[in-house]
Amino acid sequence: MSYCRWSTDCDVYVYEGGMSGFMVHVAASRYVFKDPLPDPVLYTKRNFKEWFAWHERVREMTNVAALETIDLPHDGETFNEPTPAACADRLEQLKALGYRVPQYAIDALREDIE
Repeated sequence: MSYCRWSTDCDVYVYEGGMSGFMVHVAASRYVFKDPLPDPVLYTKRNFKEWFAWHERVREMTNVAALETIDLPHDGETFNEPTPAACADRLEQLKALGYRVPQYAIDALREDIE
């Protein structure tokens, strides 16, 4: 299960790696879009055409987006943390440095401590 994945609001990919603990992969770059992305459309069997149109629009926008280097100390690094607490601490550290780390990922790790 992943706690968060790379996206427009997330510079880290975080998941539990089983015996290897909690993995934190930090992006080295992020997309810069010319226009704001359209609001997400959740897929259902009934709205496939709407979802597909949204998906194609986002793909088009990604194809012409620029990639910029994040330019922070841990770009491209991977961390292996032994516990949910250590992983949450690492995410807070990365967030304080300026990486985009969603609070919900930190909160979910803190909940897993209990």
